[in-house]
Amino acid sequence: MSTLQRIVIAWSGAVGLPGESVFYGVDAGTANADLKAFFTSIQSVFPAGLSWTVPGSGDTIDSFTGDLLGAWSNGAGAGTVNASGAAAYAAGCGTWVVWQTTTVIGKRRLKGRTFLAPLMNSAYTNGVIVAGNVTTMQNAAATLVTAGQMRIWHRPPPGGSTGQSVAPTAASVQNRVTSLRTRRR
Repeated sequence: MSTLQRIVIAWSGAVGLPGESVFYGVDAGTANADLKAFFTSIQSVFPAGLSWTVPGSGDTIDSFTGDLLGAWSNGAGAGTVNASGAAAYAAGCGTWVVWQTTTVIGKRRLKGRTFLAPLMNSAYTNGVIVAGNVTTMQNAAATLVTAGQMRIWHRPPPGGSTGQSVAPTAASVQNRVTSLRTRRR
């Protein structure tokens, strides 16, 4: 059995929110601090008024089966990060991070994805994300990968026990624009 700690980051303060981004870690206290640093590093690309809340507790799951094992509680790193960019934004428009691994499952490389939306209006030019903003988010994502606490989880099929959790080896922030309709778990 491999235990994962689910960390649900709550997004609030913008049209189309509340929403959430789900991350998995091996030590939630350390992973929380890493996630808070990640969002702090990218706060200037998001509109003022938007905030992310890093939790002080969450679920513990078995990565092989997906079964809920219990809960974790660790206030280290918990708290709120407020975006600090220009106030104007297009609701639901932003970009995404691809969390890359070297693991192959069923002839496909295991990857994770985190959508980052909404970005402030000035984050775009000529239909793409401004290069400086991509660099800001790319550097923050690379730092999160290097920290080593985050995991990408491949869920098992219903009733199965073939789930896997893998540390990402790299991250890639796209300069293309995406629209996000919902955040789901």
